[in-house]
Order: sequence, then C-alpha cells, then structure tokens
Amino acid sequence: MAAPRGAQLLIDNLEDSLIRGKARWVADLNEFFRGYRIKDTEFDLYARGRTRNRGFFLSRFFAWTALPDYSVSLFCAYESSGAHLTVEKLRRRMEAVSHTIREDELKWAWLIVLSNRELSPEVVSFVSRYDRNELGLGVASTKSQQMVFSNNQIGRSIGKHLSLRKLLGGLDLGEND
Repeated sequence: MAAPRGAQLLIDNLEDSLIRGKARWVADLNEFFRGYRIKDTEFDLYARGRTRNRGFFLSRFFAWTALPDYSVSLFCAYESSGAHLTVEKLRRRMEAVSHTIREDELKWAWLIVLSNRELSPEVVSFVSRYDRNELGLGVASTKSQQMVFSNNQIGRSIGKHLSLRKLLGGLDLGEND
C-alpha cells in the first residue's frame, strides 16, 4: 500500500535531499528505487551507494587515499496500517534489511520507519537500545514528530547528517495520513 500524500511528500523530500548530496559526508548514495520489495516486505524508498564520494578533485583524492570504499544502503518505509507500529513489525523490516546487508555484502545500512501514530514506549525502548553496528535505526511519528534513533553511530547519524528532524518539522501531516 502506498504511503499517504503527506508521508509521500516527506519521502520525496528525503530522496531529493539525498540526491542533492545531503548525506554525502557519510555516503554517496547514487541509486534510488521506489516500492522496493524484499521477499514480502516493501520499502517506499531504497537508496544504495558507497562511502567514497565523487566530489571535486581534492576531495576525491582525499577519499581515495584516506577513506574505505564500503557499499551502504538506506531503506525508508511508512507504516500505513491502522494499527500502531509494533516491535514485531519493526523486526520484520529489520530482518529484510539484514538479509540485503548479507546478500549484497553491505558494510552498513540505515532503516527509517515513519508512522502516522504515536510511537509506543516499547518501540521507543527497543530502538533506543539497539546497538548492532551494521544497521542504524530511525523511527519517527509524523503525527507527534517524535523521533528515536538507535544507540550506534549509524543510527545517530540519521538525525545528524540526514536532517530527518528538519524534514519532518517542515511538514504538517496531521492525523489524516
């Protein structure tokens, strides 16, 4: 099921931000897919790229001499069902992403899940305690604009380098999503 118009606008803005290089400091995401399926799990946005960027001559030289060249990905999904986002739903998405990490030999991936409902204390606790290094989690409520990120460097970078808070704060998504 496609995300509602307000959530789709948020995903469009996130994709546009990534295309314009917002996350380039962390990774150069250069391939973008909509409606990406992994087994029975669909993601509204899937982006992949590498940690070595393709900037100007000096930054490219620095990247080739000092930075590792890892394959990385970003997954974004909108939980549009009438029910709340649960830890079980989140784990299913995490399993699909982990499958891709193994299959595509990715160094790490971001998973951003948006919900039009309030985030439950169980989801907040689960995400904030998650600390495995290969997957960074970010969960946000489009209703309350509450966000929580996993307790690892990749998870914290979702808020810091992707400016998810700024993207979410600029939209009025309300309860009718």
